[in-house]
Amino acid sequence: TIPYLDTPVNNPAAETLPEIEVTDPTHPLFGRRFTLLRRLAPVGGQTHVLVVYREGVYLRLPLVATDRVLSERRPPAKLTVQALTELVTLAEQLRLCLSLPTSSGTASVPSANNASSPT
Repeated sequence: TIPYLDTPVNNPAAETLPEIEVTDPTHPLFGRRFTLLRRLAPVGGQTHVLVVYREGVYLRLPLVATDRVLSERRPPAKLTVQALTELVTLAEQLRLCLSLPTSSGTASVPSANNASSPT
């Protein structure tokens, strides 16, 4: 007889699988974390992931509802190096404009001799 071997051919051990979190506040499973099995091929233009809900029960979740959407599709930087340089220069100029001016001469003291006389 051949002994039974539990060989994870295309089924990696659960401890090695990453977790995924539902981050879309409108999704019914918002805030829940699941073990990620795999990313599924896009259907109708939307990509899904297959997760373990509980032993033997799997869910298909839209990728855009998870924390993986940010790592998959990072928004391009809105500030270029040139724009950042201009922003820093402008901030430095503004700081110079807002600084208190240095005093020149002596402070003037109002004189009590210039009081107006009643007529």
